[in-house]
Amino acid sequence: MSNQHLWRRRGVLLAGLGLAGASLHSIARQGSQISQSTGQQLETISMGRSISSDQPLRIGWSPWADAEVVSLMAASLIQQRLNVPVERVMADIGIQYQSLTRGDLDLMLMAWLPRTHREYWVKVRDKVIDLGPMYSGKLGWIVPAYVPRDVLSGIEQLKNPATAARFENRIQGIDPGSGLNQASLEALKTYKLDAMELVASSSAAMAAVLARAIEEQTWLIAASWTPHWMFARYELRFLDDPQGVFGGTERIHALARQGLDQQVPAVTDFLSRFHLPDSDLDGLLLKAQQSSAETAVQDYLSDHPQRVNYWTTGRI
Repeated sequence: MSNQHLWRRRGVLLAGLGLAGASLHSIARQGSQISQSTGQQLETISMGRSISSDQPLRIGWSPWADAEVVSLMAASLIQQRLNVPVERVMADIGIQYQSLTRGDLDLMLMAWLPRTHREYWVKVRDKVIDLGPMYSGKLGWIVPAYVPRDVLSGIEQLKNPATAARFENRIQGIDPGSGLNQASLEALKTYKLDAMELVASSSAAMAAVLARAIEEQTWLIAASWTPHWMFARYELRFLDDPQGVFGGTERIHALARQGLDQQVPAVTDFLSRFHLPDSDLDGLLLKAQQSSAETAVQDYLSDHPQRVNYWTTGRI
């Protein structure tokens, strides 16, 4: 699936932490949450609702390159191997955390811990089930490799007005409610980059702006992360972050609503074993960008039958 197509499809909510703490029932009445598979609004449901064809397992996701592929892969295996119906629901990350605690979502597969989603996590950690990490990632500001290191190798060098001006005093950001954008705002304050501006957009828009800059060989700073298909296609590097604003290596966890392990233990057992090697992910995401996420996922599963068998059965 192309970034442009994903951008057209996205129904993501651009809500902040305040909205994440609001009543989901009120938000649903306003049409704020969109189901990717059916286009219907989320309904407020009980923590102990049954899983059936009428009320399938609901997996939250946001339109990030890794989140789309991982949620599709998990949904495919849960349906095909565990015979549990699944509905993927697109929503802002803050809404997903709140929805999970209320039982409006059954799973979310994009909890960046321990730092990136810390503000969300501390509010829900006693109300959800942590099924463990699925893969690892890194956040920060990136530049194309053709930007000379002696000009810019670390964030603090942007204090130099002449250096900042080379990048038009702009940082290309992603979704306003994302942990990455929140960390980017913190970086502007920590490094006292008063002349720099964070331009919020979306992950798809960020990738498009970066692609255009590389095609034109212009200088650009973008807020980004790994795993991402861009790192398989382009030569990029992270700027040094001596203050540790963006943290180090993050682990992306699967979270479940309370009670799901009693209702469908095969699903929670599967996700506790579900782990994607970091070395596979950038290439998998690039293939998804070049063809479609669905094609990339099915090809990957076909190419790794032993891994799939272990994930779904626990047998090596």
